[in-house]
Amino acid sequence: MIENKMSDNTNLGKVLGIIGVILIGLFLVIATRNFFSNDQVTGNIVQNVNADDNKNSQIVKLTLKDYNYFPNILNFKKGEPAKIIVDTNKVKGCFAGIIIPDLGIKKFVIDNDNIIEFTPTKTGTFKFSCPMGMGSGKIIVS
Repeated sequence: MIENKMSDNTNLGKVLGIIGVILIGLFLVIATRNFFSNDQVTGNIVQNVNADDNKNSQIVKLTLKDYNYFPNILNFKKGEPAKIIVDTNKVKGCFAGIIIPDLGIKKFVIDNDNIIEFTPTKTGTFKFSCPMGMGSGKIIVS
């Protein structure tokens, strides 16, 4: 009887191990696809408009497409105020947390607080992502 319980525990451990490996593999496949898909230039929706303070602002509307941020490459000019307006109807869950480490930005967007505002002070390419890294993109400042 003791041998049957030990055998059952061993089999359960094997099954849970296999399920864990499958889930980790699925996560890695999705994360890898998202990482490499960022090399494609996708339709950047930048427009210049007058902000409330009458300064010229750069605005990007960010949404989701194919399980990643869209656009996933954002272009801004150094020294000009920038706004990323997040479509909270589509950007939900983990993707609503947006992290831009090199710019010191961490924000969880919600319906009434869906704008990320900053002024790029240096040129370069900066990565952004959700907290889990499943959705990601690049900000290019020139």
